[in-house]
Amino acid sequence: MRAAMITRYQQPLEIVNLADPKLPKDGIIMRVRATGVCRSDWHTWMGHYADQITLPLIPGHEMAGDVVEVGSDVTGLVPGDRAALVKCAALP
Repeated sequence: MRAAMITRYQQPLEIVNLADPKLPKDGIIMRVRATGVCRSDWHTWMGHYADQITLPLIPGHEMAGDVVEVGSDVTGLVPGDRAALVKCAALP
C-alpha cells in the first residue's frame, strides 16, 4: 500500500510503499478513498508530541472508504460496504 509518512518533524511527508496490512480477526481492511488531516496530525508533524510519538508515523485517523475484507469476529460489515472511521488517541 502507499502511504504519506512523517519521517522528520516539520519536513515534507514522504510517500512510501508498505506491505499490505494483515487482517486481525476483530478488524477490517479498508481501501481508503479520503482522509482528513486534523489538528492533532499537525501537532504531531510539528513535533509537539515528540516525547510520546516515535517516527516514522502515518498521520490521518479520520478516513472513509470501501470495506475490502472483514475479520472473523466482525459483524455488521461486509466487503463492498462504505465505511467511515474516526480513531482518536488519548494524548495528555
